[in-house]
Amino acid sequence: MSDSSRPKCFGDLERVFPSESGGLRQVAAGCWDCTHRVDCLRAAASGQGRETLYEEKALRGDPEGMVGFMRRWSRRKAASRREES
Repeated sequence: MSDSSRPKCFGDLERVFPSESGGLRQVAAGCWDCTHRVDCLRAAASGQGRETLYEEKALRGDPEGMVGFMRRWSRRKAASRREES
């Protein structure tokens, strides 16, 4: 598939998979009918987009207490290791 046939928003995480008011991300309404949707979302969720998604997931509220703390710490540690490699 050539780059010229892709829309300008192709792979742009904030345009194709924006954060909603609750902090969760949803596929943009205009993307559902796009023929490039699957490849576009994959591109948006890779590279820098992947790190953004991992970071958001690590910061998202988990159960309180020690279990929640350990889960968040583990996610942040894993994200840090991926960033270093």
